[in-house]
Amino acid sequence: TAYTFSAAANWNDASKESWGVRLNPYYTYIDNYIDAQCVSVLDTGSNTCSDLNKFRILQYTNQRAELYGIDLSGYRSLGKVAGYGEFKLTGNVSYVQGENKSTGDTLYNIMPLNARVALIQKIGSWTNALEGHFVTAKDNVSAVRNEMKTGGYSLFNLRATYEDKKYRFTAGVDNVLDKFYHLPQGGAYVGQGQTMSFNVQSTA
Repeated sequence: TAYTFSAAANWNDASKESWGVRLNPYYTYIDNYIDAQCVSVLDTGSNTCSDLNKFRILQYTNQRAELYGIDLSGYRSLGKVAGYGEFKLTGNVSYVQGENKSTGDTLYNIMPLNARVALIQKIGSWTNALEGHFVTAKDNVSAVRNEMKTGGYSLFNLRATYEDKKYRFTAGVDNVLDKFYHLPQGGAYVGQGQTMSFNVQSTA
């Protein structure tokens, strides 16, 4: 059962064409949130789960949790340039934090603070965009799941769309600078080797 409190506020010019800003903070409290608890640690047979670098055997359990964050988005018209069309700047910022209130641990797979900014050009039937995606380092991780920390990064993408009354064609290139990065929500593959060859007795 989730209890959510949220609010939204909008500011814009009278025509809603020159500029606009939207702010949306929220808070959610969850009863019987399905999380995980450590049952034992592989290779040691320990049920203390204190070995941080060992493969942990986990069990689903209902606990209490909370999520809170804020979404901020906006746009700004940059006007028209003869021969180059109309330009607009858009952006959004997202922040969310989650905590298991029963254990004090961070919730798993939470995206860190991130933002997207795009410069959009419209000329005739074409819409082109240069987008920047900026993500901060992920330091708050789920301890029970041995979740990995990740570093911050910046990516740049290109988009182009052609549209008329009958057809729409879209093409794009992500990460045009070919930058190496770790996805904060990418996780880690652990279903290999000994982790797939042992039997676990159910404790449910």
